[in-house]
Amino acid sequence: MKNKYILAFLFVMALSSSCKKFLDTEPTDFYSPSNYYETADQLQVALNGIYSNMMYERMYGQVLNFNFVSATDEMLPNRPVNGEARGLYYSYDAGHAYVADVWRWPYLGINNANVLIDNINKPTMDEKQRGYIKGQALFLRAYNYFILTTNFGAVPVILHSPGIAETNIPASPQSAVYAQIVTDLKEAETLLQGRTATSLGYNDQVTITAVQAMLARVYLYWAGYPTNDATKYADAVLYADKVISSGLHGLNPDYKQVFINLCQDKYDVKEDILEWGSAGAAAGVTNKTGNDIGNFVGIQSAILTVNGTFDPASYSAVGWVQTTKKLFDSYEVEPTSTLVNKASLDTRRDWNCADFIWTVNTTTGVRSKTEKPSPWQMMCGKFRREYCPEASRNLGSYNINWPVIRYSDVLLMKAEAENQVNGPTAAAYDAINQVRKRAYGTMYGNIVKNITVVNGGSGYSAANPPVVTISGGGGSGATGVAVVSTGGVVTGIKLTSRGNLTAAGPYFTSAPTVSIAAPTTGVTATATASITNGSEYLLTPGLNKADFQLAIRDERMRELCFEAYRKADLIRWGNFVGDMQNFANYAVANGVSATTGNAVGYSGITGITQRHVLLPKPTYELNLNKDLTQNPGY
Repeated sequence: MKNKYILAFLFVMALSSSCKKFLDTEPTDFYSPSNYYETADQLQVALNGIYSNMMYERMYGQVLNFNFVSATDEMLPNRPVNGEARGLYYSYDAGHAYVADVWRWPYLGINNANVLIDNINKPTMDEKQRGYIKGQALFLRAYNYFILTTNFGAVPVILHSPGIAETNIPASPQSAVYAQIVTDLKEAETLLQGRTATSLGYNDQVTITAVQAMLARVYLYWAGYPTNDATKYADAVLYADKVISSGLHGLNPDYKQVFINLCQDKYDVKEDILEWGSAGAAAGVTNKTGNDIGNFVGIQSAILTVNGTFDPASYSAVGWVQTTKKLFDSYEVEPTSTLVNKASLDTRRDWNCADFIWTVNTTTGVRSKTEKPSPWQMMCGKFRREYCPEASRNLGSYNINWPVIRYSDVLLMKAEAENQVNGPTAAAYDAINQVRKRAYGTMYGNIVKNITVVNGGSGYSAANPPVVTISGGGGSGATGVAVVSTGGVVTGIKLTSRGNLTAAGPYFTSAPTVSIAAPTTGVTATATASITNGSEYLLTPGLNKADFQLAIRDERMRELCFEAYRKADLIRWGNFVGDMQNFANYAVANGVSATTGNAVGYSGITGITQRHVLLPKPTYELNLNKDLTQNPGY
């Protein structure tokens, strides 16, 4: 697992929650803010405690990536509607426990940051290191305010640890909250000069480019609904350009490898500008606070036990969310494909939209894939626990980091903001096309585009399809699986890999040869392959500003699905309610039903109204803070 902050988190909670002691006596048997923060090491421990908050279960360990973002046009929940699941179906109210968590835990992080910042100058220490600690604390405070204002709108801005009597604090309007966030981030940018993920060798701590990327994001949201300050688009361009021109980041050539790296505890400091480090238990210890990434939003799977021994390939994931047909169909397909779900030219589709679940037969002791061919019932496959270490898979201590800011998001923010400022310029096209080149596997050369069955042969078994070999053509790494009909005929070849995607290649320079193994008795099937042309999938100039914006919206869904962006994107684009109503109509027209679609998930989006743009302020907070007013509709 990566940087473990959990002990520091508990320690800082104790510090930040201390109050006046009986008869104002000074405690001598434990730490308080008055007798702590005396050394550089103590500042660092306090900072680690703020980091630890981010991956707690009620933050990005579960709630912020699942409970209030899982019913959009890219994914829908499939579990029964009950008290715990109300957040999934827009049926929550101000008393919902998870609503309270989205308020409580960011403010805990803010308070911890405030205490650290207030005491930052106490120890004698290296000034550069002091600045690094303060810069990270400022970022974390700003990020927690970003969580609060994007979920609740107007919120109280508190910049110092409040006194025990300070309970009535009015909320600041969202524009003022954004202004404070920017103030913190700009100071952090100054303090963190020279602190890079490349020099550190890891990316689950805040660096200079993380600050700049976050500034681009904040300005993009500030420019959108409901603040609608279009002047901020230019600032988003400025800060996206700072990240791009730094030369410190780039796209991983293989899209799926970004998420495999997260599961395998590998730092990809080029693609992932910032991750929240997991805060799970030690290896071999079952601990719910590990996190639920890849569990609720993942490929359904059960652990197989044979004679009391875990199957090392199995793992547990409930898969409480499924894809939508709209997401699945947003990926371009090869028109000549003979598969039921035509082969996608976009390498992201079959990774994100997993058309299977793992089932276990406890009687026979067999674990196998069960196909889910309906796009409404496919699993959200981005975070795949099967790639986690064996001990994690079997014992449940999953410690997958959460990708906070990826370089592809920076490129798409650049393209969107540039288009808003100057229209679809060459720079805007270049930014989106970098993402598309990676998506189509053509960053460095050509891959296999499609395999066409020329002669389906005879005598094959659907249960035991023939081996497919793809060779020659100057490339390597392409693999496929034959699809066999009940009549024993090969009807298609499903590509499981289109070839090597790294800069080292080798890529294909001509169409490779496809060989299909002969049946025991019958006729051998034959097929031919075609390869891509690296430029054919680029977005070509000629779109107007409005159409380019629509292209950006689709590209963000294809690239960033299941990463907790979609709902916030729809809101800042200004038509969340209308977009979701249109999607509900689309779902009915495109096969949502009890047998072929996610009817339970569909039921959760039919009652969306304007009140769902924001969460309600928690009841307990309204009872304490008499200067707060409830959000409209609650």
